Amino acid sequence: MAHVQYSMAEVYNRQPLERLLYISSSSYGKDWISLLHTHSFAELFYVVEGSGYFCTESHQFPICKDTLIIINPNVKHTEKSSTDKPLVYIALGIENLRFQFFSDTLDCHIYDFQNHRSSILPLLQTMLDEVKHKKSSYEQICQHYFMIFLLRTQRITGDSFSLAAPKDIPAECEFVKEYIDTHYQDSLTLDSLAELSHLNKFYLSHMFSKAYETSPINYLLERRILNSKELLKNSDYSITQIAHMTGFSSSNYFSQSFKKYAGVTPNLYRKKHRNGKTMLQES
Repeated sequence: MAHVQYSMAEVYNRQPLERLLYISSSSYGKDWISLLHTHSFAELFYVVEGSGYFCTESHQFPICKDTLIIINPNVKHTEKSSTDKPLVYIALGIENLRFQFFSDTLDCHIYDFQNHRSSILPLLQTMLDEVKHKKSSYEQICQHYFMIFLLRTQRITGDSFSLAAPKDIPAECEFVKEYIDTHYQDSLTLDSLAELSHLNKFYLSHMFSKAYETSPINYLLERRILNSKELLKNSDYSITQIAHMTGFSSSNYFSQSFKKYAGVTPNLYRKKHRNGKTMLQES
């Protein structure tokens, strides 16, 4: 009788801290709104079908079927789908995790998994199926499949990244940031944000600036400007309507703030990007 035994005692002794928060499946439709946004946790996207672009504040990356995108916490990003080949992707949110990439200094990275679809996609589909049916112990099963997915991804990419704990950002700052992300169109002030976070407004401003390298009010303005840019490029709303929709008290204040951040007036920005779209369509 032949007997071979392999010891696993020293193969993997790291205690996992990361936790799968959610897994979701999304597909491009007419109601798709592409706006830059952030999360306090890491995200992974796997493109199942279609093509488009993954965008950050300073970069735009083409993505297609079997692209894997890894995004660290607090990175502004969005996805833009092609109309000819609509995006279908699976997204995972992961708590207590930050990726350290060895090849560059970006806080996100894109990989081509075309040759690894058969070993990666079934793991994601199994997790989706578990969440959908919610049978006994489905959360634990999803967590285990997620760890397999994470380790297999690390193996496939040749250990091009390591796993680390997220930056130590105070919970109050994360709350205020996420509140601004979802309520930027409301009438927000430093006083109201401080009241929501139960902090002194000066202490909140100090902590927020230390965590995100910008003050809460500057972040609010940046968020409003970013969303107004998308509306200027992709809608026919008037300047006054966009000002109201993005939380500015008047169209004049909106125009002044927009020119300060974007370097041009809203009308010129819209004209520039509309002309650019026309040229692309004609070519």
